[in-house]
Amino acid sequence: MDASPAQLAALVGELPPGPAYRTLSDAIRLLVVDGRLLDGTRLPSERALAAALGLSRTTTTRAYDELRRRGLLESRQGSGSVLRLPLAAASASSLIVDPDDPDTISMTYSAPTAPAGLARAFEQAAESLPGLLATTGYLPDGLPALREVLAQGYTDRGLPTDPGQIIVTSGALGAISLIGRALGAPSRRMIVEGCTYPHAVESLAGSGLRAMPLPVGDDPWDVDAARQLAPGADLAYLIPDFHNPTGAVMSEDTRADLARHLRRHDVVTVVDESLRRVNLDGVELPRSYLAHDPSAILVDSFSKVLWGGLRVGWIRAPHGLVTQLVQARMTQDLGSAAFDQLVVHAMMTGHSHLFAEHLDRMRRQRDVLVERLGQSLPRFRVDPPAGGPSLWLGLPGRTSSRLVAAAAEQGLLLTPGPRFFIGSPTAGERHLRLPITSREHVLTEAVARLARAWESVDDVRGPADPRAIDLIA
Repeated sequence: MDASPAQLAALVGELPPGPAYRTLSDAIRLLVVDGRLLDGTRLPSERALAAALGLSRTTTTRAYDELRRRGLLESRQGSGSVLRLPLAAASASSLIVDPDDPDTISMTYSAPTAPAGLARAFEQAAESLPGLLATTGYLPDGLPALREVLAQGYTDRGLPTDPGQIIVTSGALGAISLIGRALGAPSRRMIVEGCTYPHAVESLAGSGLRAMPLPVGDDPWDVDAARQLAPGADLAYLIPDFHNPTGAVMSEDTRADLARHLRRHDVVTVVDESLRRVNLDGVELPRSYLAHDPSAILVDSFSKVLWGGLRVGWIRAPHGLVTQLVQARMTQDLGSAAFDQLVVHAMMTGHSHLFAEHLDRMRRQRDVLVERLGQSLPRFRVDPPAGGPSLWLGLPGRTSSRLVAAAAEQGLLLTPGPRFFIGSPTAGERHLRLPITSREHVLTEAVARLARAWESVDDVRGPADPRAIDLIA
């Protein structure tokens, strides 16, 4: 694929103060890190990029030389300059980036550490292991006892469900990937929130589905736009509860309106409820989206309220889709780890109090992070959500990517706002996602490093009232 001079110039944007060749090289490197420039992308010539950016050719030549020195750019006579990601750089294109330096703080993912009592659930699961070892261990639809508990949970919430509708998967992303394998095709299209969890959309797109993002305004769900897109859509992917990354909650009326429009055009809706349990303040949430569309497919997991290392998620599907989903799985992984499912079953049946304790800890961490941000970065807009594992900050300028680059120099790894916007790589520069899942002392140090980074990029003067910043600009 080729990046035209105009496209690359738009992605780079206005360069911060400093040696132009170095800031340009850093800007291109950051576009690689957050996945907006992919391995194999052919960059424009040095002369063409210089003209598009209004820089000298000497500057772009030195910038490309710097990228070659870092091992990110390969140039051959007659072939141009092509991005070639070494293993370390390729792994950095994920949202999950772990530091090599133990003093570096990574806040590129919102997964919590395990609750203190999880080991007891492992011990209880081990007691049940002999019976499981007497079987083949292949569980393409999941451990029967776990499926029964999950189904009963939905029934208790007012969504009558039998265990045959539950398919246990390797996390919520494994569930989404399976749905894509079963229902995706190159000719099919899907409605997605314009600002959303990018790995889910990329997973579905990997099955050929083409994203049609909704515009983002006061919240991620533009009902009028969805109504217009629905006739050309086959599938929709929505996060209605403590939306990732904004923390917004879809209202009851919006759920009803969206369900009505999408069902009218036979759009299969995938509802991601993997954050619904992360209800830090115990607020009353609207009924599940499935109350308005029982034919929707529901995805959930325990990664955000237990531990990401337990790769246990699941699908609640209409009866008519279960066989198709299980058949699609037979070419994927034949089932999730049996022992992990025993652990989750033990948690749900004998250690459920740990969920509340875990949420208490996350609530305290959120409050510490909000307090420290208010003290050190008062110009940032901070609207603490009632739930979810992260804060969605409003910045007083289009500085997210530059701030992330500066934070990395301070030993703080972050994900820039544009990473969460679909189909608009230059949007999101006024936003930054900060996970709340680290311990209090780590969050305190992270804010101190972020404040130092902000000092180096704060050459804009945002509105006096940071709440005047809109959601997407």
